[in-house]
Amino acid sequence: MLANPTHHHSIFPPHPDRNHDLLVTTNDPFHALSDSLASLTLTAVTAASPAPAQTQHQPPSSSPPHSYPHPQTLPRTHHASPDSNHPDPITITPLFPPGDNVIFAHSSFFTRRRHHHHSPLPTAFSHSTTTPTPDLPTPAQVRDEAARLGISTTTTNEGPGSNGAKLVPFPALGLLVKFGPGVSAAEGKAMMLLRRALASSLSSSSSEGNGEVLLPVPEVFGWRRDAGTGERFVYMDLPEGEEVLEERWGRMSEGEKEGVCVQLREVVRAWRRLRLGGVGFVGSVDNGPLRDEVFRGCTMAGAPPPGPFPTSAAFHDYFVSMAVTVSQTRQQQAGAAGVGQVRYTPHHLFPDDVPVVFTHGALHPRNIIVSAGRNPRIVSILGWDQAGWYPAYWELCKARRECSRRGGPGEWESRYLPVILDARDLSVEMCSWNVGALCQYWDYFVSSI
Repeated sequence: MLANPTHHHSIFPPHPDRNHDLLVTTNDPFHALSDSLASLTLTAVTAASPAPAQTQHQPPSSSPPHSYPHPQTLPRTHHASPDSNHPDPITITPLFPPGDNVIFAHSSFFTRRRHHHHSPLPTAFSHSTTTPTPDLPTPAQVRDEAARLGISTTTTNEGPGSNGAKLVPFPALGLLVKFGPGVSAAEGKAMMLLRRALASSLSSSSSEGNGEVLLPVPEVFGWRRDAGTGERFVYMDLPEGEEVLEERWGRMSEGEKEGVCVQLREVVRAWRRLRLGGVGFVGSVDNGPLRDEVFRGCTMAGAPPPGPFPTSAAFHDYFVSMAVTVSQTRQQQAGAAGVGQVRYTPHHLFPDDVPVVFTHGALHPRNIIVSAGRNPRIVSILGWDQAGWYPAYWELCKARRECSRRGGPGEWESRYLPVILDARDLSVEMCSWNVGALCQYWDYFVSSI
């Protein structure tokens, strides 16, 4: 269902009091990073001779091999005052059922079968054709169906650290199953959180008690873990008879494109209103480490996990320090160490007072499902495996990177993303930081990881 990317091109430490229980040697750069994180400051020191420390607002006097854009050398925008176009945040306290195996017996998967018990289901998913409430397919049945359909690993997170996920549709059951060694129940929890938190603000005038909403997020029926392989399975509603926006885009009129982007803007604006009450926590929806693919290469290389972090400041320390450490490690492995090499101990310039908001993390047309026919509407948004609580700028930066790595429909990044992720809204959330300059700064560090 998701389009396969064909190319990858980038354009654009542990928290000190956290015990990561890693088996490392004293020469491990990540271990050294953990010990020295608290004392990091911005300096540029050559191997030949020490150079004067640079001030926070002054770039290095010469261009080092890995120079970086300086966000505060560019003008900032003015802080806009909140108005009716910027509704108040929605404070939530996420609660999720515990355990690796959770099935929601009151979800529509089961209730609609009870209401339509006269319609027999495939015998592969029930002991007899008269069983009115079939169970969800077992892991073995899901794998068999994937093999029958010839479904290979999705490339939603292609590259180092790919989660090796597969999407298996069961049209007769109205079911979509995502499974693989890197799939997490956190993806199902992210969709659950959105549907619960935003149902009231995006609800339709549904009939009595049916709970239908206009929120384009799949309903979650449950999740399981295969004890034999460790793979996790997330069961969700299947959007049927629709099209992936990336495939539909070239056949849409300009008016249809603008209409879809306006719809998407309203949905994104709604989930960005979500806040965790009274905390600046940065992490996954279930209080675990961030699952963003940006950090997967780091964890595979033996780095501490990316969080969770108690504040944006702690997250920024980790993010910048990982970029510097990984870059230096690569140089050492390539034999680049020597006279004239510049080593950085960074004091980053990311705004630590930026709000933390709910973030999808992979907003791209390949993850957006629209209705068929004229004037398409957004019916489902998929790809929630990287979702979590991130600084407010992360959604825009990641959406740009998704376009860079995987390509995108014509003018998606340059023309339509600024509409979807309203730059004026983001400027308010960023407390008047220059958004464009900050994205360039972000690009530099991500390209080093």
